[in-house]
Amino acid sequence: MALSRTTLEKLIKKQRIRRRGLATRSLRRHGFFVRVAKYLGVLLALAFLALAGFVLYRFFISPYFELKKLVIAGVSDDVAGEIRALTRLEPHKGINLLFLREERILETVLKHPRIESAVVTKCYPNALMILARERKPVAIVAAGTLYLIDHDGYVLDTVVRPDRDEQRFPFITGVEREQIVLGQPIPTKAAYRALDLFDCLSEADSAVAKLVSEVRIGRDEGLTLVLSGGIEVLLGTSDFADRLPALELFYQKYRDFNSLEYVDLRFQNQIIYRPRGGQGAGNLPASGRPWLASQARGEL
Repeated sequence: MALSRTTLEKLIKKQRIRRRGLATRSLRRHGFFVRVAKYLGVLLALAFLALAGFVLYRFFISPYFELKKLVIAGVSDDVAGEIRALTRLEPHKGINLLFLREERILETVLKHPRIESAVVTKCYPNALMILARERKPVAIVAAGTLYLIDHDGYVLDTVVRPDRDEQRFPFITGVEREQIVLGQPIPTKAAYRALDLFDCLSEADSAVAKLVSEVRIGRDEGLTLVLSGGIEVLLGTSDFADRLPALELFYQKYRDFNSLEYVDLRFQNQIIYRPRGGQGAGNLPASGRPWLASQARGEL
């Protein structure tokens, strides 16, 4: 029996609806499995990260990287102990070498007034080395209190009773107390000129250098060299390097140098000197007398 056109269309429509339903159910099942797979993947990733984090945590806190050796070299034992206290680094105290930052340690070390430069190096797995250069005192500044300074003018420390080595240092006077800050350079050009003067005298290895006891800085920042016996050598504010050889020659030529009250080097190509009490070699006038540097081979 042949189906009518209307009946055939209804059958086709039912088949289409059935196929759509089957496809929809299939898609729903597939989407469910995809979501489950995604959730499982996320859970597995989180579990892996947690496990890796735990392993890394146990690795970092392992005593294998605990600081067990601290080496501080290049400085005296006293300064090394002060650096150790300043950095608060102690071996076998649970400090992990991995977490230490060299730049922070270096910044702390350089705060010590006696340290000029330093290098901080990690030596894995459990050692740290601090190689530092210590500033060496070369003079004492007297400004109410005695202060040790190095060749760059940095104030290193106070001193109450200079030891045997420190007693050999020349003194610098005339510096204002307000200009002195521990661990900082003295902010005056006259102080640097005084240090340059000491360097010039020591490098020349002159006989006058052995007589130096003090360099006095005047209000005009002129320098006065005070020798043993109280003899004053006036240098002024101008360059003195080319005049020191003339002073050395004058010291060798003058027969009774210790009888002088002062020697004035502030004038070009001549030295003005004054005997104490108007008495000196040849009864020179007390008002002072010039001695030309060209008199190198003559007698006074």
